[in-house]
Amino acid sequence: MENLQEKKDLSLLSDEELVAEMARRREASKNQERMLKLSFEKDKNDFLQASCLKFIQLSNELRELKLYTITEANKLWDRMYENQGKTPKEVNTFTLKSTNFKITVDRQERFEFTEDTIVHIQSIKEMFASKFAERNKGFYKFLESILMRNTKGEFDPKLLAKGRQQVNELGDVALISEFEKLENCQRVVGSSLYCRAYKLDDQGKWNDINVQFSSL
Repeated sequence: MENLQEKKDLSLLSDEELVAEMARRREASKNQERMLKLSFEKDKNDFLQASCLKFIQLSNELRELKLYTITEANKLWDRMYENQGKTPKEVNTFTLKSTNFKITVDRQERFEFTEDTIVHIQSIKEMFASKFAERNKGFYKFLESILMRNTKGEFDPKLLAKGRQQVNELGDVALISEFEKLENCQRVVGSSLYCRAYKLDDQGKWNDINVQFSSL
């Protein structure tokens, strides 16, 4: 009925009928827009709720799986020694294997740098500048930006500490000393536990069992 009314010949209508018909069509258009919007909002909310609730479920399951895996792996590691009458060996990383699967448990210490770090960073900066800034400005800028600064453009003690091996090759005693002092500014503030699972493929290669979107 609505479609038939919309198709009526407007030229046959009186002025009052034309005004009423145009008002009716505008209202019908608004109603259709409202219905489409309500339908979209409902579908969007249903999708978000279903998807996010599934994420929450899987997140909880993964948390439980990690706890179970690390707990049971540690029990088996201890039993392996106890079965031979030995005291379990404390290690940061260990692996348990079967014919087709293996689990690796890894404990990684978390470090932070003390307040004295800035003193050694400044000394290292000045030493690099005196050695390379005038001799090769391009190389110095590269060294400063890649080895000494983090993504925020700040001097990063972690990056400097990683460069100690290369500094040793330079043979500069004063520079090596500053890097050693910088390394000694680190202190352990905790540790994190990780576990990884692998499956042996037909070619005898251990492949990660992926549980992250980025690796799927």
